[in-house]
Parts: sequence; structure tokens; C-alpha cells
Amino acid sequence: MRTARRSITTLLTLLTAVLITVASTLTMAVALAATALIVPGTGTPNANIVGDYMENARDYYISPFNPACTEDNACALQGIDYPAQFWPIPLPGWGGLQGAKWDVSTGEGLTTLNSTLVDALAQNPPNTPVVIFGYSQGGNIVSREKRNLAGLPKDQTYLSFVMIGNTNRPNGGLFERLAFLGHVPILDATFGLPAPTDTCDHICATDIAFRYDGVADFPLYPLNALAVLNAIAGFWYIHGTYLAPNQDSDVGELPDGYTPEELAEQLANEDNWDERGDTRYITIPTKTLPIVRPFLEFAGFTGTGFIIKPIVTLLTPVLEVLIEAGYDRSLSYGVPAPFRLIPRINPFVLARDVVDAIGEGIHDAFGGGSAPQQAPEQQQAPVSTAAAVEVAESAEPADVTGPAEDTDVLEDTEALVESEETDMPEEIEEPAQRARLTEARTSPKTAKSTTRSVRQAA
Repeated sequence: MRTARRSITTLLTLLTAVLITVASTLTMAVALAATALIVPGTGTPNANIVGDYMENARDYYISPFNPACTEDNACALQGIDYPAQFWPIPLPGWGGLQGAKWDVSTGEGLTTLNSTLVDALAQNPPNTPVVIFGYSQGGNIVSREKRNLAGLPKDQTYLSFVMIGNTNRPNGGLFERLAFLGHVPILDATFGLPAPTDTCDHICATDIAFRYDGVADFPLYPLNALAVLNAIAGFWYIHGTYLAPNQDSDVGELPDGYTPEELAEQLANEDNWDERGDTRYITIPTKTLPIVRPFLEFAGFTGTGFIIKPIVTLLTPVLEVLIEAGYDRSLSYGVPAPFRLIPRINPFVLARDVVDAIGEGIHDAFGGGSAPQQAPEQQQAPVSTAAAVEVAESAEPADVTGPAEDTDVLEDTEALVESEETDMPEEIEEPAQRARLTEARTSPKTAKSTTRSVRQAA
């Protein structure tokens, strides 16, 4: 009898221990289930209704750097609705003459993002990760929100930021190249306002761009007409493809022609990284110079590829050297760099590079070297978050001249910083994946070409 009682007691003890362990694990899982706030680009006012838009944002760009937000761990995706228009540009979805002006559109987006962030921080358990993601015009909004939240303690680890095709990338973003314009009344557009890079004492932001994207990687020297034309072509062919394939993209379209696996490799390649303060800038090489894409498309339409492709292959190395003369890649992408007139070029080095490029082009085109260039092929395709609520509600506006909305959005949030300074819970351990991204999520998706998508972002 005693033996039976002991066995029952032991069994109950073991069962209790198992139940406690399971409950603790479930509680931890719930506590760490992240939320991603997705601010879409121009032409996409409601990301919640565009199939695969937010999912691709998560899988391509968020989860490699934020392992708490993946498909497998039920990361909540929430789109931020706002006009997403740019008066008076007459591209589909941009509003044209009836659309909202830039500062009105981004101001509404900033207000909605901030209120949604406050709700997310208040409703989730403390230290639940929140990722704030912005694409193109959405990158402008996220850049300004990051500035507005600069009053948070620098060691907070629950808020992170991801921007792609960012209009306000400090070095390369078109709105930063034009920062000297300030506020342009007729457009009601404020240029400048880059995201600060000193709000965290660790990497808490990632800014991703494809090289020669005319919105996020515009030439520094506008007198280089070839580089400017290439960037304009990059706007048309590259800028709208970051989140392809999705419901609004063309058949066969991929992010600048990269498959999900290839894109993950480029994101993980540290040769593409440039870190400045709390931000990691990733610039992905383009597969094909945008300026030659129309010729390759023409070759495809007319069946003249046997003539045009060798010519493109021959000229591409020289074109790239001349286009790169419109940039200064020695500058950090995190240092604001408005347009400059006089390039810092050593003419002897440039001449040598051109000669080398001519030889490379001849070898590639006629000497059995690199395969002829083709247009991208189509495929079938921490600190307590309770305090952060107060920060988001009352963060001090940035000490920058900008749209009036920035100063209105967070008027009632000053108490947050004080609360953070007096109540500092333990930090969450920073994910190791921030240092190495070899495990980036790359599940293949059905692909969908590249002519309409420019309307989705800017």
C-alpha cells in the first residue's frame, strides 16, 4: 500500500513539474511573439489587403535580422493605413492632381503609426519585440518615428526598425540628396529628415537598398548625366520590386531579379554592409545595370538578342565605371550627403579604370568570359515596454525643421522618458543573428515582370 502511495505521489510530482514547465514555456512564447508594423510605400494605402505584401516584408527583410518575427513563431503583421500618395505625380495609385501632398500623406502615416505603436506596447507583455518596417515613402515615416523615439534609453532591445528603398536614406536617398531645399510650399514636401543613427547603443535598425535604385541610391553628383539616367531607370525597373511577388506585382517579378534564396545570400554577405552608429546599411548589387534594361527588353520583344546582348555585354563594364563616377562609395551610407557639384575623381585612376573596363567588356563579349547580360528572368513563381508606451505617447519632437505633423504626433509623450529612467527591467539578450545572418528565412514563393510595380512605392 505504501509503495502504491509513493508511486502515485511521485507520478503526481512529475506531472506537476511537467505542467509547470509547459506553462512556463507557453507563457514565454506568448511574451516573445513579436509584432511587425508595416508602413507601405506610395500607391499602397492599405498593405493589409495586398496578398503576400506583408508576408514578403517579414520573410525577406524582417526575420533575417529579427528572429522573434518569423512565420513559424506567429509574428503578428499589422499594416499601417495612410494615403500613400504624392501630389501631383500622375502614376497609377499616386493620386495625381487629386492626391494628397507629401507632408499631408506622411503626416497621417506618422500619426497612425505612432498610435498603433502605443497600442501594441500597451497590450503586449513587457519586452515583447516590436519591429517598425517602412518601404519607400513608408521609410520616410519610419525614419521620422525613429527620431521621435530618440528619448528612449539607448539600451532598449524591444524596438527595432527596418527600412527598404528608403527615400530618406542619409547617403543615397533622393529626399536627402535634395535636403538643401528644406520645405517646398507648392509641393508641401519637406526634404531632409534622415533617421538618426545614435538612438541605441547597439544595432537596432537596418536600412536596405538595391544599388542604383533611383529613390534610395541616387547619384551624389547630378552633373553626371549618365548616372542620373541610370538612377531614373533604376526607379522604374528596381524600386517597385522589393516585395515582389505579391498580389499587385507583375507575373515573373522578383526583387531586382533575385530569388528569395539569392536575396538572403546578399543580405547575409557582410561585404554589402556598412554600419554607422545604431544602423546597419545594406546595399545589394544590382544584377543588370538599369540603363541597359530597355535594350535587353527590346531584344526580347524583337528576337534580336543575338545582336544586342553582345553589345550590352561589351559596354556594361565601361558604363558601370562612368556611372560610379557619379557616386562616392567611400562615404558611409549613414552620413547625410546632399547633392554635390564637383566630384572627387582622380582622372588618371578613372582613365585606367575605363581602359581596364574596355578590356573586360571585350573579353566578356567575345572571349568566352561572362555570359551576356540579360534582363532578370521571369520565374513562376531590455527596458520595460510599459515605459515605451509613455515614450511613444510623449516623445520629444526632433530638433529639426520638418513637417508640422512631427511636432503634433507626440505632444503628450514626455512622461515616457522619465519612466524609463526610473524603472529599468532586465534586458533581453540581443539575438545572435544580428551578427551573422546565414540562417535568413528563404522559403520560395510563386513568382509573378517589372512594369507595373513602380506604382507601389516611392
